[in-house]
Amino acid sequence: MNQAEQHSGAILSIDGPAFTKRIIIACISIELILVILDLSLNYSRLIDASSIRKIFNLAHEQSLGTWFSVLQMAAVGLTLLTLFAVHYHQSGFHSAKGWGILSSFYLYLSADDAAKIHERVGSSVARALEEPETLSTLGNWQSHFPSYSWQWVFAPIFAAMGLYIALFLWKKLPTWKLKIILFSAFSCWALAIGIDFLEGQERLFEYLASEWDVKPYTVSHPFLVAEEFLEMFGATLFLFVYLKCLTESLSKYQKIVFD
Repeated sequence: MNQAEQHSGAILSIDGPAFTKRIIIACISIELILVILDLSLNYSRLIDASSIRKIFNLAHEQSLGTWFSVLQMAAVGLTLLTLFAVHYHQSGFHSAKGWGILSSFYLYLSADDAAKIHERVGSSVARALEEPETLSTLGNWQSHFPSYSWQWVFAPIFAAMGLYIALFLWKKLPTWKLKIILFSAFSCWALAIGIDFLEGQERLFEYLASEWDVKPYTVSHPFLVAEEFLEMFGATLFLFVYLKCLTESLSKYQKIVFD
């Protein structure tokens, strides 16, 4: 065995299960810490400085929560990109293209988290459809949509991609445990979208606050924190599934290279 092969062997012989476990524990720990900090500093108002509280506000787009979500989603995309590379070297482009499609989608989601792409595009489409010169049946319909415009603009795209991921991975995942975790990841994201839909309801939180005789913030903030946590935790579950796929693929690749 030459030096290059020894180096490759050392990389491929990393303890995959232990590495995956450490990554997932780290992600979940960070998510719980972010939730605790948010509820302590923002919800319970342990400090008065609003500029400091915003740093830890999960409901705020420019916060540590956003930064972590962007990094985590990028990690998912890069894990899938590595899977694409491994399968490409094993069996060629046709066998690997599915992993490449998944990688592109999650890397897009990372960019979306950072730049609020779906919110901004959805709002732009809604405004364009409401212009008098472009007003149509679709424009009339969307003006009565009860929540954020991005949902009806992007929901079909996201749903189609989710279906593709589920169908693609159903045969790829070796155990029912991983399939259940994949379903749990989708469930977390579906619940997060559901909360976002409720958030877009006009005066919903104000109505609930008046019914419960509390401030609207007392009602809305826990909902928004739950939404962000579900998004992050769902991404962690996806990362776990894909890391498991990667370690299994690397193990097979090692056997092909060194047998």
